[in-house]
Amino acid sequence: MTEAKVVMDNPVIVPAVDSRTYAIDRAVEPLRWVFRWMSLAMLVAMVSLPFVQVIAREIFSSPIVGMEELTRFMLICSVLLALPYVISSGANIRMEEIITTLPKGVLKNARIVICLITAATFGAMAVASAVAIGTNLDNSTPTLGIPYWIFLGAALLSFSMSALECAIQTIKAIQDRPLYITFPQEKEPEEELDLPEVMRV
Repeated sequence: MTEAKVVMDNPVIVPAVDSRTYAIDRAVEPLRWVFRWMSLAMLVAMVSLPFVQVIAREIFSSPIVGMEELTRFMLICSVLLALPYVISSGANIRMEEIITTLPKGVLKNARIVICLITAATFGAMAVASAVAIGTNLDNSTPTLGIPYWIFLGAALLSFSMSALECAIQTIKAIQDRPLYITFPQEKEPEEELDLPEVMRV
């Protein structure tokens, strides 16, 4: 009885280019930079606030009122503000393995349609957030009294930027260019790392 040989396909590598390669990416780069650093600041705050609350409660026996509410707000903002970065870098779930099995002509059209649908969806979500802000100007959170428009403002910013990123990807799909970008800070070091012999490939 002979064993069947299974030939594994090479994984499909979705090309990504440096964020400075195309003019449209260079134009949006400062805005992307602001979103990335804002999301990082929210993430640091979200991690730090519970730590401060534990210290205040366990050591000083004086918990800070509303700290949990503020932590939840930071969690919401960190997720929303990081969303455009996830979309632009292609780190979201895309079912790329299925899409790349399509013929090349169909693949290009499929990517255009997908980008258009996602841009329209995020645009609709941005409009819905703006409407919600307008109808909740007098509402606020129960403990700290944070106005709802601040919560919904994070959603409006996030969805607007996400719609812009998807619109940019639509243009790239029409021009048959790589959809996703990498940032210079993410580039691997050119010099080889001084790894032990057993860890070298």
